[in-house]
Amino acid sequence: MTPISPVLAPEFQGIEKTYGGDGYIPLPVLRNSTGVVLSRWKLTDAEREAVANGADVFLSIWTFMQPLQPLRIEIGECDRSIVEIAEAMGLVDA
Repeated sequence: MTPISPVLAPEFQGIEKTYGGDGYIPLPVLRNSTGVVLSRWKLTDAEREAVANGADVFLSIWTFMQPLQPLRIEIGECDRSIVEIAEAMGLVDA
């Protein structure tokens, strides 16, 4: 899996932030003023095939002994439009 940009659409690319570097893979994200962070990941063909054949998706969280933050994983096409996601994140006015 590889993190990709644009996270949502080219019109939001100018407000993307990047986490990582310094030994970590750079992670392009959209982040709102309340700290909600959204990233997008591209699966390889082999990963797509594995998921299609019933493979599980694992999430590794490095908390560094800090409290666990709420997480959400979505697979496939999002059931919301790009504008609705951006509005829900507070990136654009509703």
